[in-house]
Amino acid sequence: MSDDILDMMLRTVDRLVAVEATRDMREGADGGNFPERLWQAMETAGITDADTIDDDMTGPAEMQALVRHVARHALPVPLAEVMAARRLLKAAGLAEAAEGLTGIGVADAGGVSLEGGQLTGTLRRVPFGRHLSQVVFAARDGRGAEHIVVAARPAAVGADINLAGEARDDLSFAGEAPVASAAVDDAAGQVLAMGAAFRAVQIAGALSGALAQVLTYAGEREQFGRPIGKFQAVQHMLAVLAAETAAASAAAEIGFAEDGSSSPLRAALAKSRTAQAATEGAALAHQIMGAMGFTREHPLHYQTRRLWSWRDEFGNEAIWQERLGRDIAGRGGDALWPMLTSL
Repeated sequence: MSDDILDMMLRTVDRLVAVEATRDMREGADGGNFPERLWQAMETAGITDADTIDDDMTGPAEMQALVRHVARHALPVPLAEVMAARRLLKAAGLAEAAEGLTGIGVADAGGVSLEGGQLTGTLRRVPFGRHLSQVVFAARDGRGAEHIVVAARPAAVGADINLAGEARDDLSFAGEAPVASAAVDDAAGQVLAMGAAFRAVQIAGALSGALAQVLTYAGEREQFGRPIGKFQAVQHMLAVLAAETAAASAAAEIGFAEDGSSSPLRAALAKSRTAQAATEGAALAHQIMGAMGFTREHPLHYQTRRLWSWRDEFGNEAIWQERLGRDIAGRGGDALWPMLTSL
């Protein structure tokens, strides 16, 4: 994708935000409702299908830019989940199986089993679960082999929301047949890694949106006759927030290889650092904004509530740091530098 085309798509998102992302829409979505009008506008503009363009035109860098920009505006739509699902299906040779609104889910330790062509088990807290047509996840068969599975959303849905008010629903399978499946080595790890890599990109985007709001506020809010951004203590906090935002952006880029795939190692590096930045960055943003930033009326919470939610989804920083530590220790000290330079 040329820079001009990408810039046009990003500006299209900005225009959709100006028209569709009203307070009424956001408040309506803040309880698990789906912003149908906004999503349809994104579909009409080609935003939701940008990742289906030939890889020579649309690569992982462009996908990250779109997902990051949507997260910067804190739009309550499953763009990241849809793109993650499509990436997983494409890698498994099941790209043609995606139909309608296809998202991604992660099975618990007990997992979802695939026995005799039937699915049994529960996916916990599936993003936008009640609104999906299909869901992509990992399942294990009776021989212990792992599969990437795409299945129609089951009728049994346990509705819930995350801290940002987005639907996070339990989907229970009781003998349904999958739409398609393919045996994939470490399918569960691949699903978790892909979800974590996209969450890392979203965190980077939401932090940049929060930083922009805070910078504007610090330049306009006056205390003792001058903008609060002129005070050294506030300047220090702004500098740390900017540094955390930059670190998250750099870390998120590590989450994807050049071909758009991810891996547990890449996901561990990306998600652990961005989750740390989400915690520190959200705290600093609210500290700088003071009481105004904690009000329902101010839009800062649209970013920060997503930061607090996304940092824990698809593995929090502790989970990924432990996995990263075990991986490095298993490889040995001499393998550390070659491992890092190979990314």
